[in-house]
Amino acid sequence: MATAFTDEEKKVIKKKLHTVAKECLQRYGVKKTTVDQMVVMANISKGSFYNFYSSKELLFFAVLEEYQVEIMNRLTEQLEQENLINTNQFVQLLYDFYQDFRYSFMYTIFKNNEMELLIRKLPKEVITTHHLLDNGMIEKIVSRINIQENITVEIVSALFRTIAMCILHIDEIGGKQFDTVLKLLIQGIVREITEENYDERSNQDRKSL
Repeated sequence: MATAFTDEEKKVIKKKLHTVAKECLQRYGVKKTTVDQMVVMANISKGSFYNFYSSKELLFFAVLEEYQVEIMNRLTEQLEQENLINTNQFVQLLYDFYQDFRYSFMYTIFKNNEMELLIRKLPKEVITTHHLLDNGMIEKIVSRINIQENITVEIVSALFRTIAMCILHIDEIGGKQFDTVLKLLIQGIVREITEENYDERSNQDRKSL
């Protein structure tokens, strides 16, 4: 007979599972982590695990979404602290955001090419909901900066993914140069999509005529 948990116990166990999942993902990755490993680390039964998640992949994806929401909320909160944020401030915020990603458990999943493996094991409705969540968070960020009218949320989202993809190729780009290259890449993208810099370039072009 399954143990009935109180609401408080459920919160504690779920938090413990998420902590264990992050540790396992960073140390072992998706393939090498098993439910058996995680239940031992979380000190719960295997049956209790399945009361919360029907598979290890659903737990991993919940942890990934939790991380994404947390870091995006942190970014939007920093944007909201300023009435007006200039380009240099936005570049630094994005740079810090990607450095956080670089040293997180999420980086390990992408670096080991396990994201596709994880997604293949998930129900389609989970992926659809995630895409909606992703666009919603990007919209929050876009609403806080002066984006050019012809730049859509989808484009900004794709640009963010492009920067993330670069982080997966640090060795090929060059470890010693990477931090500088990352900052320059973010600066270039931000300058191309923001109204502030678009207006500055237009004024400079008119002056040069």
